[in-house]
Amino acid sequence: MSVLAKVCGVMTPRGARIVDGAGADFMGVILSPGFGRSVDPGCAAEIYGASGARRVGVFVDAGTERVADLAGELALNVVQLSGDEPPRLVAEIAASGPWRVWKTVHARSGLSIARAAARYAEVAGGILVDAWDPSAPGGTGRTFAWAGTGGRVRAAIGSATFIAAGGMTPENAAAAVAALSPDVLDVSSGVESSPGTKDAARTAAFVQAVRTAGAAAGLADSPSRLAGDRP
Repeated sequence: MSVLAKVCGVMTPRGARIVDGAGADFMGVILSPGFGRSVDPGCAAEIYGASGARRVGVFVDAGTERVADLAGELALNVVQLSGDEPPRLVAEIAASGPWRVWKTVHARSGLSIARAAARYAEVAGGILVDAWDPSAPGGTGRTFAWAGTGGRVRAAIGSATFIAAGGMTPENAAAAVAALSPDVLDVSSGVESSPGTKDAARTAAFVQAVRTAGAAAGLADSPSRLAGDRP
């Protein structure tokens, strides 16, 4: 496999089993409260336990102690920070345990996405580029302009893992892989039958599309970028 697949915003054990059945590499659960797909941390262990995918916990502007406590309790493989966390906080969280840290940056009009990504490249193991929506930090179904973005981000982040999100679907996954050349393609609402409810057929189709597109593009795995990220 040359591009890995992540399914985010999983809210139930049933959703986790769908992710597992599709063969996704990563599964994300929203562990900060107040968002449409937020999950009570007390329920998260059961969700993670229903899938063999690598465990990603998504946090938005949470403190180091809170993140570290939950990441340890839930045996997270990846901590995804999707708020306005400064590089100092990202570095603290990365140093607080064995998990990798992915930092989300949003593609906003008038903002250099490469400059935003470079700001975190030395403190995060991965940079996740998502579309900007003032109403939510992710899972909105919005896309961003792909043309040229992949190359600029890759140049800015060096050996960090490049994760692409924002409006991904089974139908556009191949185009996204071809345009962006990411290490990981991330989907949430694009594989749902209703908000928060993952659809088995669409989830499987997304993972297969990512696999096929990566192989067709001839994207070679890079040990430096994907170290620790493969299940």
